[in-house]
Formats: sequence, structure tokens, C-alpha cells
Amino acid sequence: MSYHQNRSIVIRNAIINSLFIIWCLVWRTGLGLTFFIIYASLGYIYNWPFYLPISIILGFVPWGWKVQEERRIREEEQEMRNLKNKIGDGVIYAKAESNVEITYRGVIFLKSVLGLFVSGFWGMILGWKAIWNMIIQLVDNIRTVVRYM
Repeated sequence: MSYHQNRSIVIRNAIINSLFIIWCLVWRTGLGLTFFIIYASLGYIYNWPFYLPISIILGFVPWGWKVQEERRIREEEQEMRNLKNKIGDGVIYAKAESNVEITYRGVIFLKSVLGLFVSGFWGMILGWKAIWNMIIQLVDNIRTVVRYM
């Protein structure tokens, strides 16, 4: 592959990645603001003081999802590194896990509601880190595009 083809591929990938990061930043923030506005407007209608804190927590839910996704990816990478270190030059084996849950509708509803609040707290606590990592990646992509142009 020639230098010019490689350069155009690097530039194209950096631009696509940058657009995707911008879209994720806008989408997650917009979705969080939508959650906040809908739930806060219910509080305004019914004059219940707990709607504001609940709507703030719900506003951070999309960033909590991102934090949980990053945490899950890090745990999987760590597990693979540990497995690679254990195996070394040995034999590769496969492992399958199965998880069977018997739940009822009420339990599923409670798990989903509690999951929203857990995600909201994750977003409030570590959402800034997810946003910062995305901004750093965006700046790095912009530097890549500028360097190769």
C-alpha cells in the first residue's frame, strides 16, 4: 500500500471516529437532558419536591451507561490479559458460561428501575471521566488529521 493510500485511510478513519465521538457526546447529553426535562416537568405539574433530585439522577443515566460499558470492557481486557499470562505458551482452551434467571414481571420492573438509578449514580460520579476520555480522543483525532494533511 502506498503512502498516499495509507495517509487517506488514516485521515478518513480519524474523521469518521471524530464525527462518531461528537455524535455520542451530543446524543448522550441530549438524551440526559430529555430525561431531566420530562421528569422535572412532572415535578412542576404535581409540585412534588423529590422530582428535581430524581430528574438530576435520571439526567446522568446515559453517561452512567457509558461508564458501565467502559468498566465492562476494562474487566474483559484484564481477564484476557490474566488468561494470557496464565497460559503463556501453553494450550488455549475455551470456556462457556450460562446464567439462568427465573424472574417475575414485578422483579424485572424493580431491577430496571434500580438499574436506572444505579446508572444515574455512576454517571454522576464517573461521567466526567467518560466525557474527558472522549474529548481527549477527539483532540487526538484532530491532531492526526492535521498532521497527515
